[in-house]
Amino acid sequence: MSDVAIGSNANLDDPVDDEIAGFLNPAKPQSFFLYAGAGSGKTRSLVKALNAIRQAYGRQLAYQGKRVGVITYTNAARDEIQSRIDFHPLFCVSTIHSFAWELIKDFSSDIREWLRADLRADIEKLKAEEAKGRPGTKASITRQAQIESKTRRLDRLDTIPKFAYNPTGENREPNSLNHSEVIEISADFITSKPLMQWILVGRFPFLLIDESQDTNRRLMDAFLETAKKHEPRFALGLIGDVMQRIYADGKERIEESLPASWPTPSKKLNHRCPKRVVALINKIRSDVDAHIQVPRTDAVEGCVRLFIRRSDANDRRAVEDSVRQQMAEKTGDENWNDHGACKILTLEHHMAAARLGFSRVFDPLYEIDEWRTGLLDGSFPPTQFFAQNVLPLVQAQQAGDRFAVARIVRSHSPLLSARALKEAGDPANLLRSAQAGVDALAALWEKTEPTCGQVLTSVAESKLFDIPERLLPVLQVLQKAASDSAEEAEPDDPVTPETSALLAFLDAPFEQIDLYRQYVSGLAPFDTHQGVKGREFDRVMVIMDDVQARGFMFGYEKLFGAKAASQTDIKNAAEGKETGVDRTRRLLYVTSSRAERSLALVTYTENPAAIQSFVIENKWFSEEEIDVNY
Repeated sequence: MSDVAIGSNANLDDPVDDEIAGFLNPAKPQSFFLYAGAGSGKTRSLVKALNAIRQAYGRQLAYQGKRVGVITYTNAARDEIQSRIDFHPLFCVSTIHSFAWELIKDFSSDIREWLRADLRADIEKLKAEEAKGRPGTKASITRQAQIESKTRRLDRLDTIPKFAYNPTGENREPNSLNHSEVIEISADFITSKPLMQWILVGRFPFLLIDESQDTNRRLMDAFLETAKKHEPRFALGLIGDVMQRIYADGKERIEESLPASWPTPSKKLNHRCPKRVVALINKIRSDVDAHIQVPRTDAVEGCVRLFIRRSDANDRRAVEDSVRQQMAEKTGDENWNDHGACKILTLEHHMAAARLGFSRVFDPLYEIDEWRTGLLDGSFPPTQFFAQNVLPLVQAQQAGDRFAVARIVRSHSPLLSARALKEAGDPANLLRSAQAGVDALAALWEKTEPTCGQVLTSVAESKLFDIPERLLPVLQVLQKAASDSAEEAEPDDPVTPETSALLAFLDAPFEQIDLYRQYVSGLAPFDTHQGVKGREFDRVMVIMDDVQARGFMFGYEKLFGAKAASQTDIKNAAEGKETGVDRTRRLLYVTSSRAERSLALVTYTENPAAIQSFVIENKWFSEEEIDVNY
């Protein structure tokens, strides 16, 4: 007997799940794109599809030595799906990096030649730039260091019998590939090597990709090409929502890249949000597409309020505390006054960095497009080095925990690696060197808080930890500046934006590393769209502040009609490219759709009346739902 209440629409999307199961027939696989908006239960649909495959075709696929590939965006999502399918061996559930590595890991010879060509091209480009540059400048120092580093790696390629990769940790061994290389190599191999496509299709007649809108665009293009060429024997199932694309390396407008023959079923029901929030997020996306969600019949009505405050407000924390107090009164829910019981979201990372106090670590690195994804998920090698190696050692040393210090050094220091201990004539000398390195690092705090650059220099001098390749060139700039001062004025030979960003990052106080670590780990009091994607909270407060966001990539006042679109946005819109308003709308959709009971939106602006007028005219909010300070 069904446990669904009479009159409930909880099973509204069951026909969609049945339709997807029909696509997953090994005799006639059908590629598809499943639109699954916020709170639509896409994980439930994915699990139902996998169970349908297992029941109908599990024995057949196992007999043929085939599996079903499932790509998720996070380790947490992978673990949840695996637990809900009882860790059945028929399914290969993994993150995109793990899946890519599994495809290429046995092709060491091809990987070696790819790296050889890539390194040679980089070296030639650097040499050409150096020939045109000026000796003695910071730019020249970094170029020479990069040339030396890449030449060193090139020279040892032929000594590496097999390459290695760790998708969740550090990759600093001579035979290791980094995260971006694994993606680039996999995409290139799938695209350019027919054999790799046959291997992919031979292993996985079905490949289902969750959060497909955020999957690396190069790999997505490679998968789409494979599906096109192997249509009779391979199906690609994409699951996602273009309004929830939040990473810069995801494929823009993925739905426009799909063949016309692909079915595009759509889930209609929002299981998470109250009725009022569903109405709001439908309005937010109404200018983008025709996808409309409906709330569950048993959903609460919910409460939504927009608080418009002036951008010259001096004490924003007091403003937001007042908002939480008002929400407690309007909803009759005193938990709004408990800071830990309501989720406070900033739509832009610069805002979170400013509020939490790690701007000098974060802001320079975020300027570089290709670094943003790694910076936000904690895998960017320079920040990972400080956050995962140096910071735990410093904290253990300052806490007087000698056992933790010893454990960290034994686990991560090349001075005490198995190879170093084996080759050492007297291991006691290595122990003394390691202790000297720890002592030198600790001494930096005797006078004042050191910068990241000072910490890096100390670690490099003692060889306490291996330095990431990306930091070696700027390390030489720091060492050169300390010894005989590199020239400051370099108008004829400026450093690259990447070098400038790293130098600014290394000038940040080391204490900001822990604040950054807490933020990307989801431990900070503020969170963003990345940190809460797929999660839900009873009470959500979203803070929109163009001043603190520095107008960088986003524009809330533009979205709400308080400011005119920039010339860049006008040009991009005319060319069919993404605009700052597009990005802002998506992030507002993602954050607003986290709310299970009540939602407060706080926007700071120079023109409160314009925002109030816009949201009323466009029927985003009623007058009673708006609290405005002129």
